[in-house]
This record gives sequence, structure tokens and C-alpha cells, in this order.
Amino acid sequence: MTDALRIEYRFDLPNGSRKHLKLEFRASDFRLINEVAADPPFWTELKFNQCGNCPLNSKKSPQCPAALQMVPAVEALKELVSFDTVGVTVIQAERTMRVETTAQQAMSSVLGLIMATAGCPWTDRMRPMARFHLPFASEAETVYRSVSMFLLARQLAGGADTTGFAGLQKLYENLHVVNRDMSRRLGAATRTDPARNAMALLDSYTTLLPAAIDSSLEELKPLFDAWRNSEI
Repeated sequence: MTDALRIEYRFDLPNGSRKHLKLEFRASDFRLINEVAADPPFWTELKFNQCGNCPLNSKKSPQCPAALQMVPAVEALKELVSFDTVGVTVIQAERTMRVETTAQQAMSSVLGLIMATAGCPWTDRMRPMARFHLPFASEAETVYRSVSMFLLARQLAGGADTTGFAGLQKLYENLHVVNRDMSRRLGAATRTDPARNAMALLDSYTTLLPAAIDSSLEELKPLFDAWRNSEI
């Protein structure tokens, strides 16, 4: 296994220019290992619009770890407005994907990946999903992946939750707080709005998915017919 895993985002902007964002992750645990700015901007300071449920201490963590890693992504698209159309190419070891989408959707995909791998104590729980990154996933795909991750986490990490998906719903409640307060932080980072609206898109999943879990799982039941009364 190599020392690092890589995901590259290429943005083709409306003015004909191209921006690159290369993310490197430690192969063993998929933690983001990109170098950070030596003189980070003010909005990365932990105390600046610190998330209401953040357990970090500014003496040990002067900067918000997620915000610190977001700086290159915010800079790449800072001149755009949310509904500008951009071409996005996502290059992974397993596949390359290209889509035409809005600046806010492009930013949402990138920021979600960064937040899950940068060291935020809350979003770190989403790192298993980030390891198998699926850019621009639909709501149904996200429900399936998050529920699967949650059940596997209980199996592998010895989770004590025996009350259905209450633990997953509780996680999404805390992710809502993180997304809300990160949006406020990013509002000060740039004069344009793709980053802030990208957080709003991420946050829509934290509010919609808990309510959609039961209905989505009901729709998925026919796919599991072969498993009923199976001994394996």
C-alpha cells in the first residue's frame, strides 16, 4: 500500500481558467495530511464563530482543523457566485468523474470531504464514508451509505447503541450544529457566497436524512428479498 491516497478536484471556471485542488490522505486511516498555511487567515481561528458543540480547546488547537484545511478550496472558487456553472473533474485511483454543476454544489462536495477527514471531532465520524468518496451522491445513495457505515461502525468499533438508528440521528443533530456554525465562519472568509451556500447544502442532509431513514429503508426492503430466512 502506498504512503498516501489522493483525490484531485479540477474546476473549469466560466472564464476559461482551471483550478486544481489536490487532497492527500494517510493510507492507513484516511486522515487528510495536506500541508496547511503557515500564516492562516483569521477565520480559521478556533474561537472565531466556534461551533456550539465543539469540544476542542483553543490552547491545544489554536485553529479549527477543518477550517484550516478548507483555505485552498475557498480560495479556488472565491471569485464565483453560487449558481455559476463549473465543470468538475474528480480523479480518484479507482475512477474519474466529470460533471457540470453549480459552484455551490462543487464546493459542497469538496468541503464535505475535507470536513470528514481534517480532524473535527464530530465530522470525523464520517471518515469511513469519505474513504469511499462518492462525489455528488443522491439522497438515496447517501442514506444507504450512512446507514451501512453506522451498522458497520457498531460491528467493528463495539458501539453500544441498541435502539435502532437513534445514535445515527443523534450524530446528524450534532452535524447540523457544526454545519450551521461553519457556515457563519465561512461567511467571513469571502465576499461571495459559494462556500456558505455549500455548507447549507451539506446541512440539508443533516436535517432531511434522519426523517428519511425509515421511509428510505422501507423502499430498499425488496432489494433484500434473497436474504430473508437465509442461513448465511
